Amino acid sequence: MIDERLLNRVRELRAQGYAPAEVARALAISKSEATQLIRAVAAESQGAASGRAADRVRCWINPGWRQGLRIDGHDDWPDEEDDAQVGGIAVVMTARPCGRDQLQVCTFLVDTWCLGVKNAMGPQRMRTREFDAARLHHYEPWHSQGLAVPLEMGQHLVLGAVEFARELGFEPHPDFRRACPALGSWSGPSAITFGKDGRPHYVSGPYDDPQRVLATLERAVGRGGFHYSAVLIDTGEDLSQAA
Repeated sequence: MIDERLLNRVRELRAQGYAPAEVARALAISKSEATQLIRAVAAESQGAASGRAADRVRCWINPGWRQGLRIDGHDDWPDEEDDAQVGGIAVVMTARPCGRDQLQVCTFLVDTWCLGVKNAMGPQRMRTREFDAARLHHYEPWHSQGLAVPLEMGQHLVLGAVEFARELGFEPHPDFRRACPALGSWSGPSAITFGKDGRPHYVSGPYDDPQRVLATLERAVGRGGFHYSAVLIDTGEDLSQAA
């Protein structure tokens, strides 16, 4: 175990510009011990820098994102009425400054009731004006510019949805791997109970394979363990039922 008193002295000496050999002589320790302590101090500094970078990441989401979800605490997480009436869908955007008038942007389309991350984009480099236009485009179905939310909320929603979907047998979109670093480190578990009112609810989309999805759900939770909704393309009729 590293002596905290020695660490404090190393912090002071490094702040004064002491080289590793000088640190070793000042503390009457070996050069290898001094190097170990210096690396520990450097790791702290890198962690603090990472935390500061995370603080600079901004996050947005659509109104109505919490429909059907249960939230443990976090009454401070904002939401608004969902004019689009699109339950179980969340669009999460993140933006990190990366130069003069430049942002690194990632977008996640999340099925919060069943499939987890259905699509992911980024990181994309955009000018501020381009990002504002993209944000308007993504949240136009809700007649919104997106709700500014804490990055922590985006982590609980996106990464928590991935864990929920994996338990059911669904992996996130392949591009999620590239985009997920934008959300920063997260240890979980999520404060959100996913599914509609705590139960998986599959709503078929235009690019889904409903038979495969339903078969996967049956293996995970049994025929009576989920609900599903399907729209007949020819009639537009909504067929919703428990499996």
